Amino acid sequence: MKIVFLTSDMNPKAGWGRFGSDLINGLKKSGHDVIILKEQDDGYKGTPVLRGGLGIFISALRVRKYLRDCDVIHAFDGYPYGVIAALAGVGMNKKIIISCIGTYSVAPLYNKKIALFLKWAYRKSDKLLAISKFTKDEIIKKVSLDNIEVLELGVDYNKFYQKHDVVEEDFIISVGGLKSRKGYHIAIPAFAMAKKNNPNLKYKIVGDQGDVRYFNLLKELVKKYNIEDSVEFLSGISDEQLTELYKQAKIFVLPSVNMDHNFEGFGLVFLEAAAAGLPVIGTLGNGIEDSVKNGFNGILVEQENIEGTAQAINTMMGDKKRWEQMSQNSYKWAKDHDWPIIIDKYINLYNQL
Repeated sequence: MKIVFLTSDMNPKAGWGRFGSDLINGLKKSGHDVIILKEQDDGYKGTPVLRGGLGIFISALRVRKYLRDCDVIHAFDGYPYGVIAALAGVGMNKKIIISCIGTYSVAPLYNKKIALFLKWAYRKSDKLLAISKFTKDEIIKKVSLDNIEVLELGVDYNKFYQKHDVVEEDFIISVGGLKSRKGYHIAIPAFAMAKKNNPNLKYKIVGDQGDVRYFNLLKELVKKYNIEDSVEFLSGISDEQLTELYKQAKIFVLPSVNMDHNFEGFGLVFLEAAAAGLPVIGTLGNGIEDSVKNGFNGILVEQENIEGTAQAINTMMGDKKRWEQMSQNSYKWAKDHDWPIIIDKYINLYNQL
């Protein structure tokens, strides 16, 4: 089977790229042929021929030449790539799948200029794959569909699996780009509050620091709460360095918040942390509810809840038996989401189409 993928990029250090890389590599190992068409010339596999905005029409024409002998067109997110896939497939009798990853599958539905194109693309596709129940529910608020189902993301379990080391320094960890949707402005004061019960606790924040305004705000929060010696910002680290941090950390924390139809579509980092045996703390009311089993391998709190986040940290840190049980549960949860299991579901879907 030959599949043409349309995506933003293939950089495995961020959401779209990580998802695309893991899925496509798994399909290749299963003997499927793939063509990767992308927007960003990121130095990774794929041909950068796609454009957003008015460029979607030119992009659709460019894509058509790659579709002649393919079986399936698979676009990552609704806009612009799902729209490009639908336009490119007109008259070609190709099966179209759109993976609805999160924000860019929903937010454009609230833009009058884009919504008509996106709704048309959704209805024209053979299958919409929402990566979480929350993402699916947000889409069907705006467009009536009978071709949408939930197919969650997977994790490379063997890559992130770690047996915990006993280390002198106790620290919690967050991983994700430094942007307001990730909720670091909640996590930092929550950490400061939890530190009162855990004086030696540290906090490592790993993520791209490109949003300078928000990064400066976070640094000001660290100063405000007088925890400069306890918070460390890291960026540009390798996967090997990241897995080592997971190996030594006590808890994974990411209190994501919804902002104007921008939200956590799933939260792949929660599965990566779980594969390393970390109990996790996240938020309710977004896709994290599918990447974490609340009360089993982690605790989900209400969004924007500093005290609730601090209490969850204290609960994990103060109850060794509960921490150990949740750690073992995280291994089990991540193993159930190992990529080979998820990829089999994609292959079955391709074959059904």
